[in-house]
Amino acid sequence: MEDIAREKAQRAAPVRTGSAKAAPARAPAPRRAPAPVEEDEDDSADAGVDPWSKEARELETARSPIDDPEVLLDDARSFLRELEGGDRIAFWGAALVVLSCFMPWKETAEDGDFLGLISLGFISFLFAVATMVFVGLRSRQVMSWVNPMLPWGAQMVCSVISLVWSLVFLKISSDTTLVPSPLGNAEMMNSSPSIGCFLGILGGVIAVLGGLMGLKRQEG
Repeated sequence: MEDIAREKAQRAAPVRTGSAKAAPARAPAPRRAPAPVEEDEDDSADAGVDPWSKEARELETARSPIDDPEVLLDDARSFLRELEGGDRIAFWGAALVVLSCFMPWKETAEDGDFLGLISLGFISFLFAVATMVFVGLRSRQVMSWVNPMLPWGAQMVCSVISLVWSLVFLKISSDTTLVPSPLGNAEMMNSSPSIGCFLGILGGVIAVLGGLMGLKRQEG
């Protein structure tokens, strides 16, 4: 019995009694500090800007592909202020031609008034717009890489064609044949030019004179 009890005691004892000491626990690795987040330049620039101020609207316009109407108006005002001498005269002469096309260019006994935009006066309208465009390109020096005389020549050609066509329209719209008036018993010409045609001729003359003045100043 004593031998049996001794064997049970030996089996219950731990197998390793003199084993080496356990290795000390490894210290946790130090945590890395998070990398600093780089602030966007645009965000830092906008930090102190009032969102309702003019500067904020201009900054927002620079990011957007669609221009703010107020910015466009400011740009147009600055462009008109920059025009000088012959350029200003030519520009406003062409603008008068464009404005005249929204008025009657011809009056007929059968159909009444015809606006310049819905008649052959539309040709003068197109060349007047082209004149204004070339004045703007020259004044803003958009085409500085080409010969300076090319924009001048294009402007003069457009303004001359606008004037000549207005004179041609004046001729072809005049029909002195008397026909009964649609109102009353009076008679009237079959076709006659209206106020828009005369304003188109006046604007064409002004545009040509302005171009000649600017060209003379350029050569001088």
